[in-house]
Amino acid sequence: MDAVETFAQLDDPADGAPADLLLLDLPASVDPEAWFASTVQIDAGAKVLIAPERNLALARLAHAHGFRALIPKTTEAPLIVAVLMVVLAGGEYFPCFEDANATPTPLPRKLANSLTDRQVAVLCELSLGRTNKEIAVTLGISVATVKLDIQAILNATGARNRTEATSHLR
Repeated sequence: MDAVETFAQLDDPADGAPADLLLLDLPASVDPEAWFASTVQIDAGAKVLIAPERNLALARLAHAHGFRALIPKTTEAPLIVAVLMVVLAGGEYFPCFEDANATPTPLPRKLANSLTDRQVAVLCELSLGRTNKEIAVTLGISVATVKLDIQAILNATGARNRTEATSHLR
């Protein structure tokens, strides 16, 4: 049975109500981008990714596809319980994003020369999986300005969306 068939079964629960919390284990043998895209159809209050290890790229993909947390399989049971409680209370948990803050990724020279300092700051915030509103608050600018900067970043990178734009940082 493939992931899409499995997810279709999840979307049709016996009692008709979506799950409050859904833990999904990323299969080792699948393309992560295609797998995440197939999870969009799942109707759940909160989706949590169970991953083999802390992985910033997976965390970013999970966040971009509506997941509320990434829990590495090596996580101790008390922390897992705490994370699930945070997610059920409306929070998020992506430990890999802390790693990204500690070691900023240098921009390629061509990209750095084609963006303003603020656009570079917006791109860095995008790479952390932040929303337009979160970026606006962090940088002290309006949401409209964030949207304009994102459009300029997309034009400069030739990207079609936020995820593609941040892939230029890798």
